[in-house]
Amino acid sequence: MKEKVDAWVRDNRGRILDTIGELVRIRTENLPPGGNEKPGQEYLASWASEFLPPRDLDLFEVDDVPGIRRHPLFFPTIEGKQRVYRDRPILVAKLAGRGGGRTLAFSGHMDTMPTYGKSWEAFPDPYSGRVKDGRMYGRGTLDMKAGTASGFWALRCLHDLGVSLKGDVYAESVVDEENGGANGTIAARLRNPHVDFAILAEPSGLGVGVESIGGSDWKASVSEAGPGGIGPDVELPNPIYKLAQVALALEKYDRHLAGLRVPDTYDPGMRIRLLTYQLASGGANYAESGAVPTSGHLFFWQEIYAYWSEKEAREDLERFVRAELAAGPPLPGGEVRLETVIRFLEGHRTDRRHPALASIRKAYGELGLEYCEQGIPFATDAFAFRKCSNTEVAIIGPRGSNPHGVDEYVEVDSVLDLVRVMALTALDFCA
Repeated sequence: MKEKVDAWVRDNRGRILDTIGELVRIRTENLPPGGNEKPGQEYLASWASEFLPPRDLDLFEVDDVPGIRRHPLFFPTIEGKQRVYRDRPILVAKLAGRGGGRTLAFSGHMDTMPTYGKSWEAFPDPYSGRVKDGRMYGRGTLDMKAGTASGFWALRCLHDLGVSLKGDVYAESVVDEENGGANGTIAARLRNPHVDFAILAEPSGLGVGVESIGGSDWKASVSEAGPGGIGPDVELPNPIYKLAQVALALEKYDRHLAGLRVPDTYDPGMRIRLLTYQLASGGANYAESGAVPTSGHLFFWQEIYAYWSEKEAREDLERFVRAELAAGPPLPGGEVRLETVIRFLEGHRTDRRHPALASIRKAYGELGLEYCEQGIPFATDAFAFRKCSNTEVAIIGPRGSNPHGVDEYVEVDSVLDLVRVMALTALDFCA
């Protein structure tokens, strides 16, 4: 069967890449508190309807799942604003089995980060979906339209080859993964809680991700520091100075994180990070300056290993920052407030005894690919799978570079290998 899968992928190479390129050209940015995934989902649903009957295509919204907003993992806000899920459908396609077999899902997300108006070098259009030197460029190529589409193409491969499996095989495209969302993944898990195993096609370089880190975006803020202005007759405590103290404390905390124990699934040189993203106070340009400000904020990202709980991570960061601020010179004005602005994304560790990993290992062996179980050095929605359903998950996605950045790309050959891995895994696991 390996030869048939390989030949099918080879024969459909152009069509696979055309589908991914078209998805990249359809802008599906995550735009908090909403998002624009619908055109991409409708395109993918229309494409899947060419080989699947309507009963096996499920296009639904987050709030179509009964009781989802009461689920303890549902997180309704982003920086205090209610997330909006109207007209943001999730797509789940099913290749129905004969019954009595194990079930498998290929999971990915349709939303992407914006391009922030930055110019690109490989191709001027950041949504080109064009190929150069074996790489397809465009926002969302690597994170993660190529991986998402691969699952649907694996489904089509199994369909076109006419295989008869006992278990059902699913491909799904969820919404709102970026910006700490995960509610789309939660909805998909609650909709189909019986799936035995999932391949989450986040970019792993074709490594088999059996562990992933977690983390959260934080906000440090100082408000009501003083009256503001420039008056010589009033005290002018300045929030910028306090925020500068916080920034220096976070720089030290980043070095503190580098000293933590590295799990054995990662390279010993792996380190988690504290990344400071934005410090703002008193306006954004000279025209808005001219007075001591009264408030300000700083946004940063804290990473954690899977062996840390949310409680442990929060307490460690807050204790460290507070201690650093207390050790510095006392400054007048408002207090520093520390709070997370998105959900805490937990780390995930796969049960490495799960029989699906044996099927994946077999697929790698048949294809002559190196099988390597490893830790993934970024946060994903993998944590939601077991917490919302009976589904275990591993992360297997294509090779590429610079997700969220300029000249994001995916390596074409790795995408085709991913389709092969998915199809052969299903043939063994769901037989």
